[in-house]
Amino acid sequence: VIAQYGTEAFAAYGIGISLVAFSIVIGFGFGIATATLVGQHLGAGQPEQAMLAVSRSLRMALAAMVVLSILLAWYAESLARFMIDDAAVVKLTAEFIYFIALAQPLMAFEFTLGGALRGAGDTRSPLIATFCGIILGRLIPALIFLWMGLSVYWIFAVMLFDYTIKAVLLIYRYRARHWLEVKIDS
Repeated sequence: VIAQYGTEAFAAYGIGISLVAFSIVIGFGFGIATATLVGQHLGAGQPEQAMLAVSRSLRMALAAMVVLSILLAWYAESLARFMIDDAAVVKLTAEFIYFIALAQPLMAFEFTLGGALRGAGDTRSPLIATFCGIILGRLIPALIFLWMGLSVYWIFAVMLFDYTIKAVLLIYRYRARHWLEVKIDS
């Protein structure tokens, strides 16, 4: 979809994703750590400790990703200029980074709570949340915006819909506490 807006938009998207990869990897790390801690605590019959681990992991992930998103937004144009010297691509890259910086706290919820559910053996809920976010929050709105002839900024903004859907679904599933009772067949 981004390629339909030309080479500048496509290059800006690729560069932007490369620049935010560092903070996304940190989010993945929190998800993996949370999955491990939840699995260990639930395996030891300590559901309250599992919930405490999720709470701590989520707070740390939010703090890390908010700080990184502020830094990314603050230095967006400088980072873009470091990667490419085309003024149009630099402008689009910086604006894409602003959108993704807004999405980073939502990503912290997705990574951490998704990891918690996976660590408890509930792998379907993160899969469903990811599917709903990508299809309902990213693909369909992007295609509609493209069809309506809206600017590339609307396409950049659809990631906010995607991560909002994922975060809401995972928060709902986490708060329902069904993940504390998932039985795994051996």
